[in-house]
Amino acid sequence: MATPEEYELTVKESKEVWWATTNEYDLEIDGENISVRIAETPKSTEFFEYEENSGWNEADTDSGLMAIVYEAWQNGELE
Repeated sequence: MATPEEYELTVKESKEVWWATTNEYDLEIDGENISVRIAETPKSTEFFEYEENSGWNEADTDSGLMAIVYEAWQNGELE
């Protein structure tokens, strides 16, 4: 199908319908280094921690350093 040489285009509406983002952080918490990824979509947020022997793994944010990371993320401290 050929495109006409001249045409008029009007954008009536434009909106974002889906997004996904992953941010990676190298953090020091009370003298301990931790590498974290936080993956967000409109439907969920997932936290990952880097472990030397196995790479990136989904993290439990209920205890330990990841609980601190989760709280800092909720409070906007990682921006």
